Amino acid sequence: MAMSDLALTDYMVQLYKYNDWANRRMLTVAAGLSEEELFHEHGHSWGSIFGVLLHVLNAEWIWLRRWGGESPDAFPEVEQFPTFVHLAARWEDIEAEMRSFVGAQTEESLQEEIQYLTTRGELFRLKLWQMMVHVVNHGTHHRGELAAMFATLGIPHPEEDWLHYFLIESGQRVG
Repeated sequence: MAMSDLALTDYMVQLYKYNDWANRRMLTVAAGLSEEELFHEHGHSWGSIFGVLLHVLNAEWIWLRRWGGESPDAFPEVEQFPTFVHLAARWEDIEAEMRSFVGAQTEESLQEEIQYLTTRGELFRLKLWQMMVHVVNHGTHHRGELAAMFATLGIPHPEEDWLHYFLIESGQRVG
């Protein structure tokens, strides 16, 4: 099937399957880290591996809220996720909520403009599909940062780009 034959709804489902797969690969690596490794300050982005993971989680949460007509003025407090176990449990909830949301979209709903306020109070509007692609792109950016943090600490980590996902899903490569 050519990309021009692929419905936008099908593309979004595939895109978010990839996003879940890639996030889980990073979470699996992080689950095996010591507290010291998880909270080691790297001096960029969101500071630590835990900080980056929490940021990606919170970003997915806030965009889901925006798509549902809410505009939270802040992310959840860091204290709500004191350990990796808390973060991973919340991630499962958000992933399930996201999967349900993505699966419920239609070609028409993806083209609708949604208005939202940022946490700074700025008003914007974009088509839903544009915001949804942004969320995955945002996650990809931060997973790249995680890969660099893992490498800096000498921690092996798997490839997580989209090409590897397609090769693994098609059986041409083992995950």
